[in-house]
Amino acid sequence: MFKNIILAILIAIVLTYCLGHLASQWLDLHLSFAEYDFEPIASILAVTGLVVILVVVGFIIAFSIFAAIAFVVVAVGIGLFVAGLSVFWPVILFTLVIFLLVKDKQTAAY
Repeated sequence: MFKNIILAILIAIVLTYCLGHLASQWLDLHLSFAEYDFEPIASILAVTGLVVILVVVGFIIAFSIFAAIAFVVVAVGIGLFVAGLSVFWPVILFTLVIFLLVKDKQTAAY
């Protein structure tokens, strides 16, 4: 799982770098902050950093939702198992006693 996250982040960085380079060269897009114009590489790195942060936040949200759903499913499964066991324990005990009384006894062959 961790390898997939790193791979997704690297793909996002490469795509952002490529698209940032295209945006700065073809569209003449420049990033400025407080009347300071960034160089094209710094602009691309800033956009890349922003995209990586957004990708990480997206993964955290996706995995937290998945973890919450998985927790609910496991909790419901354990609850149903315990409820079923508490209802049917006399039947299970009776069946086990009959099985132990009726099963063939194997004698050791020497």
